[in-house]
Amino acid sequence: MTASSLPVLRPLGIGELLDQAIRQYRRSFLNFIGILAVVQIPIGLLQFVVSLVSVQTNPALNASARNLDAPPSLSPAYLASQAGTLFIVVVSFVLVQGVATAAMTRAVADNYLGTRTGFTEAYRRIGGAWLPLIGTLLVAALVGMVLFIWLLVPCVGWATGLGLLAFYSAVIVPLAAPIVVLEHKRGYAALRRGWDLARRRFWAVVGFVALMFLFNLIVVSGPNLIISAVFQGLILGAERGGNSATNLLTAQVIVQSLLTLVFSLLYVPLQLIGMTLLYFDLRVRTEGLDLAMLSQDAQAVAAAPTAEAVITGQAPAAERGGLITGRDLGNFFLLSLGFFGIYVVLVGGIGLLIAALALGAR
Repeated sequence: MTASSLPVLRPLGIGELLDQAIRQYRRSFLNFIGILAVVQIPIGLLQFVVSLVSVQTNPALNASARNLDAPPSLSPAYLASQAGTLFIVVVSFVLVQGVATAAMTRAVADNYLGTRTGFTEAYRRIGGAWLPLIGTLLVAALVGMVLFIWLLVPCVGWATGLGLLAFYSAVIVPLAAPIVVLEHKRGYAALRRGWDLARRRFWAVVGFVALMFLFNLIVVSGPNLIISAVFQGLILGAERGGNSATNLLTAQVIVQSLLTLVFSLLYVPLQLIGMTLLYFDLRVRTEGLDLAMLSQDAQAVAAAPTAEAVITGQAPAAERGGLITGRDLGNFFLLSLGFFGIYVVLVGGIGLLIAALALGAR
């Protein structure tokens, strides 16, 4: 991409961000699905096999099926399945959260900035960016532990900790991928960069992420919860009738594993697209990235001929102010209060529903 072809960016509202994410997704559907599928499908199938072995060799289930009173023993196959699960978690973290996420971020950014990046090109262009991304995610996990400790601090921690932890997990950590891949920052510096970007437009960011979360509930979590509830009812009925529930558990593993794989392939690319576009929007609104690109296009300066060079060159250093300000604490308090209100409404609604069903049964 030359200086004369630098893209024109503009601020987007929450609805426009979601609309742009869906448009990008539809425009390069097979490409985005392929980037994730090349690593997700083998891992998902391997997890499926390991889960089946775990269910079939579960000593507690086998003992229950044989009506044995003796404590169940751990078979080598069951132990191997548990070790296999741990291995898959590690491999999935490296390949999906690291390599595939970096490639997807690269493809989304290129497509959004006007350059069509294909399946193989996306993986080729990330180079070694996946390794610092993995390191950044490990640092993020350590920071998350510290924030959980903050949640336990009396008064201020109780009042703000839930909102702080939710904002960090749902916003800051996902923003690490575009920052690492596009700005070449890593570790704590990448997390701090995401923190500085996101808190400038706190409630707009929270609104967009909440919208994406609701979409995830509808597309991925909702069907899984329904299927899980159906199978749990069947399993309880079988156990009350004195029958073995092993076959039902096996069927549950098969159905839920396959559906989780399919729905993840459909939703995860959209989530990564949404967070990458959110990153660009934050930079446009708070750092004038759109004006920098327009200026670069007008001047046609040879020293920075590509959009990526402008993005990297315009990225400021970390802010010198306090990591958490009084305004931030106020936002986290309101967010925590919102979560508490939602919890009260849900619990109260479920209680009223149970009471109504009990009265109806009479």
